Amino acid sequence: MFIVLEGIDGCGKSTQAKLLAKWLEKEGRGVCLTSEPSGSRIGVFIREILSGKVDVDPKTLALLFSADRYEHLKKEVMPALDKESIVVCERYYHSTIAYQSAQGVDKEWLQDMNRFVLEPDLVLFLDVLPGLALDRKEGKEIFEDKEFLEKVYQEYLNFDELKKIDGTRRYEEVFEDIKAAVSPLLKR
Repeated sequence: MFIVLEGIDGCGKSTQAKLLAKWLEKEGRGVCLTSEPSGSRIGVFIREILSGKVDVDPKTLALLFSADRYEHLKKEVMPALDKESIVVCERYYHSTIAYQSAQGVDKEWLQDMNRFVLEPDLVLFLDVLPGLALDRKEGKEIFEDKEFLEKVYQEYLNFDELKKIDGTRRYEEVFEDIKAAVSPLLKR
């Protein structure tokens, strides 16, 4: 099973992904907790860009995210799924489409570039408005600007396959909703 957590910066993805992985392990499941950008050399370079150390064109960044995603799928996600582990991933192709289209990159081009992706079994969107998300965020990356994140948030709302989870509540309450969304899949 492949589960993705999505949302704007500061929505609680990391906290909830860790809680989900821990809960699944307690339920006796093998779990691979991962994220994008990945820990590959491409992913490390992307993190440098996101930190503002390197400047690239939005299309170049989209290409890098897709290259990292391909490697991530090939070297980490697929092998974990082959071992029947549950993969819990923070961010996936939805992020590339939401963030880079908010930067003005053509959405169709982004979707074409990500045709190779494996469709997740469940995509959870932690729904938090940009103002609150930025208040929660520590550190600063290039996309952490309220006006820009409002565009990204609107792009996320265009995806039909996302299961919305109200991320504005206490993390324990948010996690109860996540467990409720994941539990039916465990019974298959």
